[in-house]
Amino acid sequence: MIDELRVRNLGVIAEADLGFSPGLTAITGETGAGKTMLLTSLGLLLGEASQANKVRSGTDRALVDGTFLVPAPSRAADRIRQAGGDVDVEGDEEILELSRQVPARGRSRAYAGGRSVPRGLLADVGADLVTIHGQAEQMKLKSPAAQRRMVDAAGGEEADRALARYRAAYQRREQALAAIAEWEASAKRGAERRLALTALVEAVDEVKPTAGEEDRLKDKIDYLDRAEEIRAMLLTALGALSGDEAMMGAADLTGRAVRMLEPATDERISAAAHRLDGISAELTDIVGELSGLLAELDGGENLDELHARRAQLIELSRTLAMPVDEAIEAAERARAELSGLADPQARREELGGLLDAAQEELGKAADLLHEARRATANRLAEGITEELAHLALGRAQVRIEVTRREPSPDGGDDITFLLLPDAHSPATALATSASGGELSRIMLAIELVTSRDRPDHRTFIFDEVDAGIGGEAAKAVGQRLAALARHSQVIVVTHLAQVACWADRQIVVARGENATEVSSVGEDDRVTELARMLSGSADLDSARRHAADLLDAASVGR
Repeated sequence: MIDELRVRNLGVIAEADLGFSPGLTAITGETGAGKTMLLTSLGLLLGEASQANKVRSGTDRALVDGTFLVPAPSRAADRIRQAGGDVDVEGDEEILELSRQVPARGRSRAYAGGRSVPRGLLADVGADLVTIHGQAEQMKLKSPAAQRRMVDAAGGEEADRALARYRAAYQRREQALAAIAEWEASAKRGAERRLALTALVEAVDEVKPTAGEEDRLKDKIDYLDRAEEIRAMLLTALGALSGDEAMMGAADLTGRAVRMLEPATDERISAAAHRLDGISAELTDIVGELSGLLAELDGGENLDELHARRAQLIELSRTLAMPVDEAIEAAERARAELSGLADPQARREELGGLLDAAQEELGKAADLLHEARRATANRLAEGITEELAHLALGRAQVRIEVTRREPSPDGGDDITFLLLPDAHSPATALATSASGGELSRIMLAIELVTSRDRPDHRTFIFDEVDAGIGGEAAKAVGQRLAALARHSQVIVVTHLAQVACWADRQIVVARGENATEVSSVGEDDRVTELARMLSGSADLDSARRHAADLLDAASVGR
């Protein structure tokens, strides 16, 4: 519960220190006195966005501190410890200290357990501590998503398990669909890849190039383009080395010289003959090589054919946008990759089987969740209708329809709250038929029903729950708020004495000379405040008697 609230320089409130207690607390005061600022201060502690214009004029910042007591252990305390904050423990209770600073300029700061934390942490912790019901929450009640969440929250552990199973099944179905979509995209990419690789291999195989062929062709063509010049050079050289019919060449003369010197016994002559013999052998080899080159020129390759082949290689290089040697290597890699691209259809069949299994499980989970929601909806609708009888809406009925639809992350059901003003009226959607006063009482009825099933030690704050009502309806609202407060802390902001009289404690917000004054009032002062709320004047004897009677009746009614 909220134990203490300290407010400084927030709107019309210069300073307020409030202690709260279990049960029902009523916050009352004249319109414009500053009741809303107390709710604003609580909203800041619970992570709501700050507004610099809420800082009291003439001050540099607004401060709000709050102390909350929760049964140990609690998720809220664990979250604060995880953020580095301190949490005191007394007996079986954990003490949570939350704080918010809102400067007139600049960004606000949030604190939990004495440690600076993100504002979102306060919102996370606050969700476990307080439920605020106001006009905004009434509007949320009209939304299908909010109505679905209310039914799920009222379903208890069985519904929680059904919803968890459904969400897990839905996730598996989505994963199976995603896997198939990825396979299809991959298969398309694979087909495109196979086509590209096949085209590369076919282009290279059609030309059948060899490594270094392009350079060799270029050299050959250059060589043959100079054929006549080279032939003359070769003939001249061969003539000089081999001679002709008229005269011997250098090779023959050298061989003859060797033969003339061979019989000599002088070592020096023999050495010279040996060296000359090597020269003779080298000249003979050169003659053979030059003769071969001359034969190539005379009966060798056709220059036109060489040019045509080179054109083929140049065209291949241009088509593939890479040199011929790189194309040969790329074709080899493509052949290897093509051999590794197996038929993917088996994988598609496997994924289809997984999807079928996921679809089957999702259908079973959706059926289970649907039945759980129907049971919860019927029970909740009966409970709400019963509570409405205690809230001056005795002829009104609430029905909750649960109809099937296509699966979504939150189930395969549409959930619609219907309102019947009486047993003979047609059922119409709550979102379009309920007035503000009816919505506020329906929300109170929902909390009364659900809190009986799951007392969770949270604080309920009701603002504008008495909108559009009075008289017996207001009395009924006060009585049911008191009933809710038997096992939860309840705070109500009200302008009706018929509601406030049911409170265990009353906080009065009043205009002071320079600032709003906030104080908890005792029995006599409560009579004075209730009399003011009844008649607009705290001094009328009839109003004071009426106020005292209201307190007595409420005391007996509790």
